[in-house]
Amino acid sequence: MGKDDWKIVFFAVGILLVMAALPAILLLGPLHMGDGEATRLTAVLTLIGILVTASVALIGFVMNRQTEHRLQTEQAEQGRQLRLDSAMRAGQLIAPTDGGSSDPAALASGLLALTKLDNADLAVPLLVDLWCPENPRVSHETAVLVIDAALRSPSSNAQLIAAELLCRHSTRLNPCQSLHWPSAVEGCWVPDLSPRAKLLLVEALVNMTLAGPTHESALRAVAVRLYGIWRDDPDDRVRGCIGKLVESLIGRLNDLGYKDFMQGTQQVMLSELQQAARSRSDNPDGYLDRLSTKFADDLRGWAQRCEGLPTEPGYLATAD
Repeated sequence: MGKDDWKIVFFAVGILLVMAALPAILLLGPLHMGDGEATRLTAVLTLIGILVTASVALIGFVMNRQTEHRLQTEQAEQGRQLRLDSAMRAGQLIAPTDGGSSDPAALASGLLALTKLDNADLAVPLLVDLWCPENPRVSHETAVLVIDAALRSPSSNAQLIAAELLCRHSTRLNPCQSLHWPSAVEGCWVPDLSPRAKLLLVEALVNMTLAGPTHESALRAVAVRLYGIWRDDPDDRVRGCIGKLVESLIGRLNDLGYKDFMQGTQQVMLSELQQAARSRSDNPDGYLDRLSTKFADDLRGWAQRCEGLPTEPGYLATAD
């Protein structure tokens, strides 16, 4: 029971005690019965009855409130216990107690179950060992889904680890495959990320793009993703750097002759990309300014080589 509830209980008990003593005080004192005072006594007793009824109702309200609070606490505790049990079962899928090795499906199920149980801060550190370049035990798609959940989580540590992992593996991902890039930053952005996490994600996007195919679909994909960062980030310094990257692509985008660009669920007009390019500015941090200039130069050279449509089988399933 909270402090306020106790105050209400004490107040209500005090009223009951007063109501219990008041009739005797009134009858023995100022309302000592005499001739013709029966009507006044009836009115006083009626008032006392009303006050007593109200006090009883108030106490009942407080008791109900206490009961509801206890039930809510019990339900919350049961929910935490269920999540803990589920997390432990998910952990057993990742690391069986019999010492055997888990198959990829069990590993994926365990990691994704942890993210669904709001334990992304536990799932993404496990991904560090399971998604290693030398001996990957989970697919790129599973890893990106875990990273996506971590980026959406409220844990700044999970977000940073996720961004670090994505940057570390970026050159092995295909920029034209939606399952190879987190949907949390697919033409949109997470503006509450730490500066370090933002920088890692931008570097991951640039590295993935430069290591990927050189055709129009890849060019369109990186343009929309960069625009999402520029549009959604409130920091003018970030917008200035991203504007510099968009500006490095705008010449080739103009040459394509397209007016709109789609990637994932996002659609961006050429005029919007041109607006982002015009916002380019130097960063007050000399290191970040040099880094963004290098990224822009690399993207400009890459964009000039982009031409034609994808030719590999099933490319429509890998490029939005």
